[in-house]
Amino acid sequence: MKILFWILTILSLIAGLFVSVVGYFAEGLGLYSSMIGKIFCMAGILSVAVSVVCAVLGIIKLRKGNVKKAVVLALVGLVYSGVMIGGMFLDDAVDTVRMENDTADRKDEMYGENWDSAPAIEGIPELYVEVLNEIYAIAKDELDGDLMNFGVVAMPNYYGRAPLDNIGFTIMDVNGDNVNELVIGTAAPVESGGTAIFCIYSDPENPFSSVSSIEGETYYLHSGEAEGSYLAEIDGRDAAWELKALEGESIVDINYVEGAMDPAGRLTLEMIPFSQYK
Repeated sequence: MKILFWILTILSLIAGLFVSVVGYFAEGLGLYSSMIGKIFCMAGILSVAVSVVCAVLGIIKLRKGNVKKAVVLALVGLVYSGVMIGGMFLDDAVDTVRMENDTADRKDEMYGENWDSAPAIEGIPELYVEVLNEIYAIAKDELDGDLMNFGVVAMPNYYGRAPLDNIGFTIMDVNGDNVNELVIGTAAPVESGGTAIFCIYSDPENPFSSVSSIEGETYYLHSGEAEGSYLAEIDGRDAAWELKALEGESIVDINYVEGAMDPAGRLTLEMIPFSQYK
């Protein structure tokens, strides 16, 4: 019996450590959406019962004076606690992947197949590409479901008969931090002069819509006082916003500036039409 106890204990420790390590490193091992991943999740749940049983048996052995077995059972219980934690990591990861897959399926259904294919233009930061792919898909099929999510509510007002020719983007530094922003606007100047801007995304490492249009409003850029700085005017308002870098972050900070802007100072940007994007 003693030999059997030690054999089972050693095998239990090895199996427990293996499951907990696999659960913790599940992402790198690609187990999130596989049957093996689900099995490991179940192992994590079952390990709770094993940990409790080990704890109870350890207490019994300790009270009987068998310190060695009590210590071993305590170690086994700790290992299976690791299994439980590994299972929790994996279970959360499986849920995350399932949500991501469901989101991807909904977008495929909304935008059609290959909506997220690589652009024809190289050198665009990867996360900006993800934003551009979705805005491109919206403009291509003249959808309106995600306009607010992407800060381009005013965009359909400029579709005309050829949205992909009339809507475009450029990548430029608008806040002087030497990190390029993604600017979405009209591909050509509008009748009132300058390039109408729908949104400006900051930080290519974590794109954030710093400047977003709402229904009936668009932005126009003006040159700021300092070289390479810009002011953002909202059409129809007697005020503007100074675009600055938020301290310590690659995000456009907007500072209110009083005074009407001269429409003649609206800038015309070199925009790339979405018809050239893919």
